[in-house]
Amino acid sequence: MIFATLLRYVDFGNPNSPWNYRYYIMHDYEIMARELGVGMCAIMSLNDHEKICEKCDGLIIPGSGTNCCPSYYGEPPMDPPPVVDEYGFDSKIMDYFIKHNKPIFGVCGGHQWLNIYFGGTLYNMSDVASHHNGDERNHEITITPGSFVHDVFKSEKAITNSYHGQAIGKLAPELTAVAVTSDGIIEAVENKERRIFATQWHPEQSYHVDKWAIEKKFFENFLEVCRK
Repeated sequence: MIFATLLRYVDFGNPNSPWNYRYYIMHDYEIMARELGVGMCAIMSLNDHEKICEKCDGLIIPGSGTNCCPSYYGEPPMDPPPVVDEYGFDSKIMDYFIKHNKPIFGVCGGHQWLNIYFGGTLYNMSDVASHHNGDERNHEITITPGSFVHDVFKSEKAITNSYHGQAIGKLAPELTAVAVTSDGIIEAVENKERRIFATQWHPEQSYHVDKWAIEKKFFENFLEVCRK
């Protein structure tokens, strides 16, 4: 079993260093792959990407520190534009997995990317702190029974982490919102027919933060979906 994933870009703010600009994968995904006994392949370029995707059973679209250019959802572009067009690259990989009906799990930026891909929009949150539970970087969500989120928490309420400054505006027609916060932020979406699932929060933190340990089941369940 092999999961594909996508690299993320970081600028360490020291342009004179040859190590300043890097692409990376969060260490939680390395732990996850090791614990689940799966291979993980980071797709680095579009060269022969279809051959690489063919060998992968599912795609994990991770979070990103780079916002998507609003021109992708019909709004004025950023000025200046993002240094790296992560959505532009990721959408080409998404094309393959969607065309071939292979499962996709999106996290944070991946959750937003999927909404854009299917015709939705994003917006910048004006007061990110108000979205948190006091000083904690978490909040309560309300969960739709029967959804992939309910399959994990077995409850219509749960506490999840919160690390994002953008959120879904118009929900894409092909996606269903299955978790929301009290202030109306869409926190999870799914399309069960296409086997697409996504969370605005970071369930991969379950692999290094004990209080989120239950959320490992998101990836265990995703593995089972890929096996089928």
